[in-house]
Amino acid sequence: METMAAPMEVTVSQLSCSTTFSTSTMNDTTRQSSLTAVDVRFCLIGTELRHHTQLHNALQKMKMPYVFSDTGQEYNIEDDQAETVFVMAEFEGEIFDALSSNSRHILGTTAILQSAATDEHLPCVTRPLFCRHMDKLVICFTGFLDKAEIKRLVVLVHNMAGSIRKDYGPRVTHLVANSSNSEKYRVAVSLGTPIMTKEWIQATWDNRHKQECGATSEEMLKYKMLPFFGCTLGFVGFTQDDQRHMEEITQTQGGNIETIANDSCTHIVVDENTVAEQVLDYPSKIKVVKQEWFWASIQMDARADEILYTFKMPSTPASLHGTPTLMFSGSKSSRKRRLKDNIAALSSNTDHMESPNMPAQKRRSSFTESASCMSISASSILDCSQTPDSSMALAPEPCTPMEMETPKKPAVPAQPLSKRHMTAMELLQTEINYVKILGTIINVFKEPLETEQTGGPILAQEEIKTIFNRIPDIYAVHCRLRNDVQALIDDYSEEKSIGQVFLKHSADMGKAYPSFVNFFELAKQTVVQCDKQKPRFHAFLKIGQSKPECGRQSLTELLIRPVQRLPSMILLLSDLSKRTTESHPDFRYLKEGLEALKKVTEQINEDKRKTEGHTQMFDIMNEIEGVPAHLLSAHRHFITKIDVSEVGKADSFGEKGICITMFLFSDTLEICKKRVKHSNMKTSQKTFKHIELLNLSYIRRVLDIHETDECHNAFALLCKPPMDVLERTDRLYMFAVSGDENCKTEWLKILCQYMANATCKTDAENFLCKISPEDLELSKSDFDVSRKNKAVRAAKRATKKVSRTFSFNRTPRRGSIQKAVNNVTSTFSPMVSGEGMSPQQFGKMGARLAGTMTLKALSPLARRTPLTPRHLQKSLTMGPSASKKL
Repeated sequence: METMAAPMEVTVSQLSCSTTFSTSTMNDTTRQSSLTAVDVRFCLIGTELRHHTQLHNALQKMKMPYVFSDTGQEYNIEDDQAETVFVMAEFEGEIFDALSSNSRHILGTTAILQSAATDEHLPCVTRPLFCRHMDKLVICFTGFLDKAEIKRLVVLVHNMAGSIRKDYGPRVTHLVANSSNSEKYRVAVSLGTPIMTKEWIQATWDNRHKQECGATSEEMLKYKMLPFFGCTLGFVGFTQDDQRHMEEITQTQGGNIETIANDSCTHIVVDENTVAEQVLDYPSKIKVVKQEWFWASIQMDARADEILYTFKMPSTPASLHGTPTLMFSGSKSSRKRRLKDNIAALSSNTDHMESPNMPAQKRRSSFTESASCMSISASSILDCSQTPDSSMALAPEPCTPMEMETPKKPAVPAQPLSKRHMTAMELLQTEINYVKILGTIINVFKEPLETEQTGGPILAQEEIKTIFNRIPDIYAVHCRLRNDVQALIDDYSEEKSIGQVFLKHSADMGKAYPSFVNFFELAKQTVVQCDKQKPRFHAFLKIGQSKPECGRQSLTELLIRPVQRLPSMILLLSDLSKRTTESHPDFRYLKEGLEALKKVTEQINEDKRKTEGHTQMFDIMNEIEGVPAHLLSAHRHFITKIDVSEVGKADSFGEKGICITMFLFSDTLEICKKRVKHSNMKTSQKTFKHIELLNLSYIRRVLDIHETDECHNAFALLCKPPMDVLERTDRLYMFAVSGDENCKTEWLKILCQYMANATCKTDAENFLCKISPEDLELSKSDFDVSRKNKAVRAAKRATKKVSRTFSFNRTPRRGSIQKAVNNVTSTFSPMVSGEGMSPQQFGKMGARLAGTMTLKALSPLARRTPLTPRHLQKSLTMGPSASKKL
């Protein structure tokens, strides 16, 4: 034996100290030691632990005495006065088996290091403890048939401070499953307990030497059991694109794909909207489920219960199997009546065209009624469910707390409906349909996302707020509007005022709509982004889209309805106004209601323009290098921009001819240099570089220069001198617009308008002054200089690009030169006929052609000594001047 300091013999009494071994356990399944206050000694076994400095420091920090041993057998004895804790680098081998068979306290190095780092007592456990990666975890197993395998996993859990439960209970923190068919799996899904695979335990054990890598760390989530683990899926009734998409998701979620004819299929996913007429005859062991089961499993992040989503073929009424012989029987007049009745039935069953109070149809004759009992009636054709409970499906849905109960239908009017009355009922019907759509958005999408979901929240609260911004407020406004219009139509008379109803709710619409419409693109972008990045949200959207109330429309398609509603209401009110005489009391209110709705739309457009202006300001600032931070201001918004170049002999913001971009804001003008994009340009480099931020109040005049043959699209700015300059002479800057004359005219008009706003003047036209080029001493040479400078800069850029591509300053290597000579020789040699020439002569001719730098040397009249490869190599090495001498 030896201590850490120096090898020496140490007795038990010498190791005695006041330090005691804690009897606190890691969990409720670990047996407590019978020793409550005894001296403790640590025995570090093996050569590896003799040099484990970190372990030594940890024991010294906890004031624990320790000794070294090769096997620990000298301490593997009963001692009533001292307790020995054996520390091992690995839990395997004969030494470990011998110590564990005697129920000795065995610890791993990681357990000691973790306790020292957290200043916690070492646990007194009778089982070997290597690390605390599964501390406070209670694990239950299901789906394992191999007893040896489950025994090995249980030992690993105990070695990592975890505990085991045979039966699933509320204290179980994790379920380790090898199958998803057990009752434990179903209970764990319903309670939201994490379900892991056996690889999770093995991966945690493989990281036993890492102190920070616990079983619940982020990197261990990849061992969570996927929803379609052990499932083989087949698909029926889907389009080719939808099936390909679902097959890709199946494979990423742990499942397999097979054809429906394969016996290995465990589930057949059916699109219930397209396979209603097909007969599905599959073995009872195969579960036939709706597509909602597929998406619900992904949303729950676990396999959903098939009982809730079992697909059942709809029962077919016996009347469908009969032959409609009587449909074409009877007299000609009776067939006409039946046709008329069928058309009326089709009209009354069309949701979008139905009118709430249309007159009832006339009662059929006894012959018609008897015939309809023996044939296919119009209602049976329209009833796509064809189930005995179809009458229940057609019953009205219960109203939500926001919705008032719809009054009963009044008596059918004796006289025909007027055009005004019919237009009012059409307005009511569109309002009813719109309220249903808003209710669908809230009930199917918004509220489920806000409630607690199995597997945790699908979206963050900020994302939910961004997507459904002001939808509840819009829904509440239109519920009240619908109820008022409904009450008016139920007790309709020509003297009733519909315009007053819309005028009453226009103020609430003005509060609810602008915020939603302005940020609709952001909401749409959030939906698309979350749909791509979050599989559970993607599955949630698919489930909602498959529900009947959504009509197979996606969430983004439903969210655009509020954007479209106000324009459609304006059109309907305009139509109603046209069908109302000017002497009618409601004519004035209709006009006022129309004006109120138009003001709401104008307010929306104005707010949207301001919002887009602020958004554009952020984008502009991100594209300009060196832009002043104070350009971004709440009172400032972006107006427009223009590309110009400086001309003339006046003052200049930069070099003549450079590309300049002017960004016009509400009170200032940002002047930037526009950079030219290159293929080797860094992607992080910004498009513009800041030159000057010019306040609009500093511009005295805007000079519109007349068009001449030499002067095109030119204008000038006469500006006050900067405050920090002693010379108080005004500055003149002249520019040429990179566009047509109309572009320049529109730009100058807008600039003068905002100059007038900045200086609080009403005469914007006085800022603009027309002037001839001669008055500013502008000539063709001024424009030519700008073009010349621009061409010179372009040539310099091209030269640099060529220099980077072809490094002329480098000296070629000898091997590269010889290879080039051989390539040129082989290239030009086929041009010379080789007939009647010896191999030596042919080689000389090839060498001559290889050394020829122009086609002139190919002529027999050219008197020039051919260059050999040696001469060519020398000329390329010495440079152009030396090659001329050669």
